[in-house]
Amino acid sequence: MNKTLITLLGACLPFALLDAKPLDLTKVSKDANWLMHMDFDAMRKSEIGSFIQSSMEKIPEAVDRMDDVKSRYGVDLNGFSYLTMSGNGERDKGIAIMKGGLDSDKMIEFAESKGSLEESLIGKQTVYSSSKGKRPMAFTVMKKGVVVGGPDSDYVSEGILLAKGKAPSYEGHDLLKMISGRVTKPGFIMFANLAGAADDNKLDHRAKFMVDKVKAGAMAIGDQGGAIRITAVMETTGEETSSQVESMIRGGLAMVDLRKAEDKRLASVLNGHSVKREGNLIWIEVELSIEAILEHLEKEMRKSV
Repeated sequence: MNKTLITLLGACLPFALLDAKPLDLTKVSKDANWLMHMDFDAMRKSEIGSFIQSSMEKIPEAVDRMDDVKSRYGVDLNGFSYLTMSGNGERDKGIAIMKGGLDSDKMIEFAESKGSLEESLIGKQTVYSSSKGKRPMAFTVMKKGVVVGGPDSDYVSEGILLAKGKAPSYEGHDLLKMISGRVTKPGFIMFANLAGAADDNKLDHRAKFMVDKVKAGAMAIGDQGGAIRITAVMETTGEETSSQVESMIRGGLAMVDLRKAEDKRLASVLNGHSVKREGNLIWIEVELSIEAILEHLEKEMRKSV
């Protein structure tokens, strides 16, 4: 039963991203060079999301754990609405704006019970922060179930203004516009402008190799034509570099195809993939079968009965 529970919980994330609302750039920092957006409302509306939710309700262990987390910590896994994160590329720093899923009274009660947390005011908002541990953190709870977080009160202050629509926000990027047009109603979008990333972060040789060759990249996931479509695009530093990166990607996908020939489950789930180069742009598309994924989940459910 534990294996089934883990399978279902692990399956929740990608399918929570289907048929979701558009990314709202007014909630993204003006100086951002990376962003990530997820919409969890769609989970309860999609075919797979509905199946997962109804299946988990049939597993007493899953129901008990979710109820316990909700009563003790105020975390409602079925109540999360969206999460938007953005930053300027500085390591471990960024702004997170999340709506739903958290009981504000319990969050504040928990925060105040921890003597290590400091309290400060930004306007009328109480901000809780801690500089202890490897990663400092700060957050505030706003009206309508909105929580704003960041590494310190300065980031939270900007996040509060973004959440209210009162701060200068991100103007967008050509790759974001292009990728949004490739996937119908994308529920997951990730973008990164890699310029300067090597200067702000300590990268290993493999990461640095890619940063030196790729200027920016974006990825979107959406439910389209009975399949989950994953679309990604990279903007390289030039056409010659683009050819090199394309060869690397094709080599990686060739390895996947070799494994697919020996793995029946992978073969049933992976409908196909494609790589296309247009000047210094490289497009990668992967399609996953919703029908095959549902069939696999149903088999896991039967094992627990």
